[in-house]
Amino acid sequence: MILKVAIKDKVEDLKKYQRDFNIPFLLLIDEDGQTASLYGVSSHPETFLINREGKIVGRALGDRDWAARSVKRLIELLLKEER
Repeated sequence: MILKVAIKDKVEDLKKYQRDFNIPFLLLIDEDGQTASLYGVSSHPETFLINREGKIVGRALGDRDWAARSVKRLIELLLKEER
């Protein structure tokens, strides 16, 4: 599952962003920044890869080409890996 968490954004802005960029996945709002603080978010965008057990198995700062073959392979490896 993929989801995006917007930090301290307004619902109207998030809906416009989703429409304008045709975002097909779930968008959530962290209104007060509490979730970002708990995860130690330090930049935007910041991506966390979370395995089926809910453990963080990877983290990326900045933009990525998530459709690239090498990135897909990395994600597959990280999600299989036990920590």
